[in-house]
Amino acid sequence: MTSTDLPVPAVISAQQSDAEVAPGALMTLPGASRDHRRWRLIEIHREGRWQPAMLTVWRRPPGSPLWVVHVMWSPDPDRGWGWFVFSDATIHPVPDPGEAAPAGAPFFGRWRDAVAVPRELAPPPGTAPGDQERWQLAWIRIEGAWRSGLVTTVRRPAPTMPWIAHCRWGEDKQVAWLVHDGQAVRPVTPEGETG
Repeated sequence: MTSTDLPVPAVISAQQSDAEVAPGALMTLPGASRDHRRWRLIEIHREGRWQPAMLTVWRRPPGSPLWVVHVMWSPDPDRGWGWFVFSDATIHPVPDPGEAAPAGAPFFGRWRDAVAVPRELAPPPGTAPGDQERWQLAWIRIEGAWRSGLVTTVRRPAPTMPWIAHCRWGEDKQVAWLVHDGQAVRPVTPEGETG
């Protein structure tokens, strides 16, 4: 199972049902589950509406033909995540920003990768005055590809400098301060909204 294995539903019903929470009996079957860690921006139908979220784990419970997925939609450690039975009718990928880069400056037809801020210029999150904590799903351009990611803090080091964002992405939880330019770091959810 890969992060691109999520099918896109052909038609979304007007009377959409919510994603099915994985039953406890399915999650506690004896034996070893097959887990595949993946970070993939998705939309999940919950509480009567579609909302952006991050799929972090695919799991095949022992002896089950079903896949269940671990999904996070907010920073709330108690109510911001859950395990759901995977169905392409209630969980589908958020398309990456695959449009062509503008032909004119500064892109000249090629997207550039996110610019990392040197560590000596960006102390850890929460240690600088003016740090703004976030939990904002985002597409991040790394090594020529769009990665599903999360912005956890934003900061403006000085009035004349650009905003920077502390970002996480990938199954191995890579982190870095990146220039928050709206192009190589593209929020999926509006500022202050958690999905």
